[in-house]
Amino acid sequence: MISLNAEHDKQVRSVAAQLGYQLPADCTDPDLIQRDIAANMRRSVEACLEVGRGLQVLKLACGHGSFIERLDSLGLEDRVARRFMQSAAKFATLPSSPALAKAIGSQSKLFEMLVLDDEEIQELELTGQTGELSLDDVATMSVKELRQALRQSREDKKALQQLAADKNAKID
Repeated sequence: MISLNAEHDKQVRSVAAQLGYQLPADCTDPDLIQRDIAANMRRSVEACLEVGRGLQVLKLACGHGSFIERLDSLGLEDRVARRFMQSAAKFATLPSSPALAKAIGSQSKLFEMLVLDDEEIQELELTGQTGELSLDDVATMSVKELRQALRQSREDKKALQQLAADKNAKID
């Protein structure tokens, strides 16, 4: 049993070395590796926001027409740059909300959540829930599930607004 564990440990260390991955605390414990990955994912979201803030400032600093050239030299498509900038604007308070940053966890989820209104984001930050969507849901859902839940939430909100408009029209 001990030699089996030692062999597995050796194999994990070998793969980590091949990939250039620094094992957390030089340990092969899956819990520590998972925590390290989660921390890297949070830093990834924070890095996306920092890129977006930088792009907004760069756009302002550039003369008319030269921003696209700068994006080309950075290897960024205009559409992707806009998503980074939108994320930075919408989630400007994210660094002060570690629970929300942890729940979002990835660039893909960050971009999916751009459809939320500012009020919904604030509600999610303050209360941990907006409508039917909670921070726990965001954290545990796949990107596809989150996209579907956000779409359903928008449709429900639109239906409620239409119902209220119809009711007000009847009253008037």
